[in-house]
Amino acid sequence: MFSGPLDLLLHLIRKNEVSIYDIPIFSICDQFNAHLRSMQELDLDVAGEFLWMASWLLHLKSKMLLPTVAEGEEDPRDELVERLLAYRRVKELASFLYDTDTVRRCLWTPTLKTAFETGEEPELDWADVDLRLLAETYLSVMQRFASAHPAPLQVLPLRYNVQQKMQDIYSRVLEDGLVPLLRHLHSRSDPEEIAAVMVATLELVRLRGVFAEQRLAFAEIYLRPGDQKLTSNQMLHEEIPSDT
Repeated sequence: MFSGPLDLLLHLIRKNEVSIYDIPIFSICDQFNAHLRSMQELDLDVAGEFLWMASWLLHLKSKMLLPTVAEGEEDPRDELVERLLAYRRVKELASFLYDTDTVRRCLWTPTLKTAFETGEEPELDWADVDLRLLAETYLSVMQRFASAHPAPLQVLPLRYNVQQKMQDIYSRVLEDGLVPLLRHLHSRSDPEEIAAVMVATLELVRLRGVFAEQRLAFAEIYLRPGDQKLTSNQMLHEEIPSDT
């Protein structure tokens, strides 16, 4: 869950390990729209600000396709970069304030009792304060608080189904006769989808539904129909006998 469209954009920038000052609008725009479709498939309420950001990214994408008129012309991404930098500063400050409040909640104000009830606060001699002991006490308080308040477990839903990928790959191999696996993987940008495709391919090879061939080291891996005709039920449950 993201607190807003800028939060989602920062997540995509960190995920793709790109510079915030040189945003690849084409890939980021496609991934942003893919997240919106996933949110809609999960029946989540997509706020208007997400849709507005999607339209703005499409506008930037179209402007990036146009040839530059002058060398000194402003980059159309500058306004987006400024907004992201401002949002990141606010988010970092909010995180700092949250940590400060966490520390404050773990400390208690000491109550000193003096033999003379004069009503005046006693003066402390800061020269007698052991800074090393104070630092150790602070770290001990933070460790106790962290162990007593563990971070909530976040279970993300599976976005790709291995069985569905098996059916897609198997149908494509039967239809085309020969499918380049590496080229198919390079056309995907989501690591989770790439992992699902690899697992599905290995399972199809194990079931002998497809054969994988590579003539040279590091060359293209081609998938062709195997010697077993598989059904959807076989891909999910049944084992192919080893003597067939």
